[in-house]
Amino acid sequence: MASPARDRRGAAPVSEDSTSVMAPAPPKARWFSGVAAMFRSEPPSAAAAESNANELFAFPSESSLRNEPGAMVDAPKPRPTPAATRLVPKRIIILALITGAGAAAGFALVTMKGVALPSFKGAAPTTGHLTINTQPAAAEVLVDGERRGVTPLTMALAAGPHTITIRTENDTRLLPMTIAAGADVTQNFELKARETAPLFGRISVVTDPPGAKVSIDGHAHGVAPLLIADLTAEEHSVTVANDGGSSERKVLVTSGGTASVVFSLTGKASGPVGGWLVVSSPFDVEVTENNDVIGASKASRIMLAAGRHDVMLTNRSLGFQEIKKVDVMPGKTTTLRIDPPQVQMSVNARPWAEIVMDGTSIGQTPIANVLVAIGTHEVVFRNPQLGDRKQTVLVTAGGPNRIAADLTK
Repeated sequence: MASPARDRRGAAPVSEDSTSVMAPAPPKARWFSGVAAMFRSEPPSAAAAESNANELFAFPSESSLRNEPGAMVDAPKPRPTPAATRLVPKRIIILALITGAGAAAGFALVTMKGVALPSFKGAAPTTGHLTINTQPAAAEVLVDGERRGVTPLTMALAAGPHTITIRTENDTRLLPMTIAAGADVTQNFELKARETAPLFGRISVVTDPPGAKVSIDGHAHGVAPLLIADLTAEEHSVTVANDGGSSERKVLVTSGGTASVVFSLTGKASGPVGGWLVVSSPFDVEVTENNDVIGASKASRIMLAAGRHDVMLTNRSLGFQEIKKVDVMPGKTTTLRIDPPQVQMSVNARPWAEIVMDGTSIGQTPIANVLVAIGTHEVVFRNPQLGDRKQTVLVTAGGPNRIAADLTK
């Protein structure tokens, strides 16, 4: 009975020997088998030993084998395999190393190839910047009718068309312009300076016959005809006197204005030696001679000595200045007419409009370089769907004269 058991005990070493004499696996196969073995729960040798032990335990004759003298020595005993327990942490370590190496390789690939991640990609600009400078400064700036501040001013504007308005008490400029995305635009404007209200005025005194002595508020100033400057803007007493008599009047002097007064006195002269000048102009002008202000167009009459005169007509707000020659006849009134010069003007509107200026249609927008007389004009923007929009504009000799309106607002 012991012979079969011995035969079986001897069979196990034979099996191991047969395995050892097998042809060696190729290197690639051994490497793959080794890696696969790391991820198995138990090594193949331990599994085979356990299987053999189970088979041995299944035989009924095992009890008799244990009573035999060599049975306990020769029979393989199942014992725990320490290598199996050590493989679990090693597998975790290897998995962590492989995962870390993969992450590092992926990051290096992205860095080397310069792949732009969406979160780092800059958005395309949708605005531009506009800088406005004026001389003098502190002009009010409006964009599409909305106040944005005073000059000098730098502001961000959405890309697209805009209407820029720059205005002061004495000047207004309209500038239609289109801002490109990412652009940086600078605009400079020369505006009319604020005119300081003068605190003094003048009195022009003419006597018939001339040569009378002139006194202002009891102070002698010379003989007529005479222009007295630097008089305070208030009422003054003017007295004239000659051998034939004297006369006195109250004259009101306005700030920056010239008051004219004419006296007729009894004397030796046989006839008048002076006349009057009237200026007819569509806008106010100041009348000067030899750099002295002698009157203004709004005055009814300006008295001058008979003869030829070179007078200068000026309107600073319109940029107008012109010299005229006039002949003043004794005892008569001479009228001087001013024809305002024409300058170019451009008009535009959104979306479009018919332009009516001073009651006369001048066409549909856009209108470029139409000739218009300098001065103040009433402009009506007319659109059948959006209605009428009325503006009062000041057209100057210096320009540029640009007018625009957004009828959609």
